[in-house]
Amino acid sequence: MKSIVKYLLIAVAFISFISCEEDLLNEEHYKKIIYLKSGDNNIFSYPHLMNDSLTTGYITAGSGGSMPLDKDLAVTIVTDSVALEHLNSYNFRYFGSEYGKYARLLSADRYLLPSHDAIIKAGEPSATAFVPIEIDVNGLSPDTTYILPFRISDSKGYDINTEKDFVLYKIDLENAYSSVKSRTYKMRGSKQMEGGMSSNITTNKTVLPLAKNQIRLFPENLSVSADLNVIRNSAIVLIIHEDNSVRIKPYGNIEIEQLEDCAYDPEEKKFTINYKYRRPSDSEWTTVHETLTRIE
Repeated sequence: MKSIVKYLLIAVAFISFISCEEDLLNEEHYKKIIYLKSGDNNIFSYPHLMNDSLTTGYITAGSGGSMPLDKDLAVTIVTDSVALEHLNSYNFRYFGSEYGKYARLLSADRYLLPSHDAIIKAGEPSATAFVPIEIDVNGLSPDTTYILPFRISDSKGYDINTEKDFVLYKIDLENAYSSVKSRTYKMRGSKQMEGGMSSNITTNKTVLPLAKNQIRLFPENLSVSADLNVIRNSAIVLIIHEDNSVRIKPYGNIEIEQLEDCAYDPEEKKFTINYKYRRPSDSEWTTVHETLTRIE
């Protein structure tokens, strides 16, 4: 009899344990937290094509917690002075008095938020939603970092992660010939200064997008520089036409004379260009023949 009672007590205790465990599993152990997705320094980068029209990017709002939301949640996102202060702090922290390197606020006439609300759907943990942002990037400079600061202004009573309640939306410029993932080309060719011997040259070159069909680079194997004066005096521009013929022109003060036909092979992703150049600091012309093959 004692054995039967003992086993009955154990069974009751086990059932009670299972019942309590189920109750615990159905409870929210961690608060439902709302946040904006970003990386280091709350920067979120998104690629935008320079394609002569508006392009759409996305700001991501998310929710955290051990249980799903029990109802749809509209998170309201705005631009305001608080988010802008974070941009100012970022610039000062990383660039100090080098004001030319500061990330800049994109002007209001270049972007549009069709809606300020992201609807996070109920029913799944760690759910996310997206706020589209339409941006005109045509004419923007590849030498400038453009930022749009956004902040959560309303989460309908849910707690907000105070370290991720804002995002510095960074605009990455791209076209068909240069993207964030692939801006490098392998260069092989030759150069010859006036009256001198021809020499073979090879290097990896960085190519930056200027427009839908334009890229900027430095001649032959000249060192890349971020100095704006060096860029104005040294950089050249390739314009790719619909028939894949290429025209070379100066970016700023450099003199350029195109030699022979220049072309782009879209299948091999390779440029063949022939030119001679003279920078303001040069007394002689340098003739260059080179091929540029994209590294991906």
